[in-house]
Amino acid sequence: MKNVLSEAKKQFQNISNLLSSQEKRNNDYFTKLSIATEEAYFTMNSGMCSNSTVCHECADHRDFVRTMMDVLGELEVNASAANTYTNKLSQYSERVNKILKNIETVLAS
Repeated sequence: MKNVLSEAKKQFQNISNLLSSQEKRNNDYFTKLSIATEEAYFTMNSGMCSNSTVCHECADHRDFVRTMMDVLGELEVNASAANTYTNKLSQYSERVNKILKNIETVLAS
């Protein structure tokens, strides 16, 4: 389980770095963010599946990440629509930070 959490931490840190970067928000940027999100989602989901007790907050974060996969899929094709998703991308950044804190808490225990 610790291996899965360590991997998830690396992946969500990558997402955090992308979200806070000054990189131009074009199709290439959203493709990188989309791929990173998919990888983190699948790692997160596999970790949750291997754990018989999943807290409500973790399930909620996972579901939010899943909705972001759809948003990022759209932005990969149409980066100019990013202004439409400003609030959602801001929420995503906040969620990623919460997820990272949760992972760090579990790894420290």
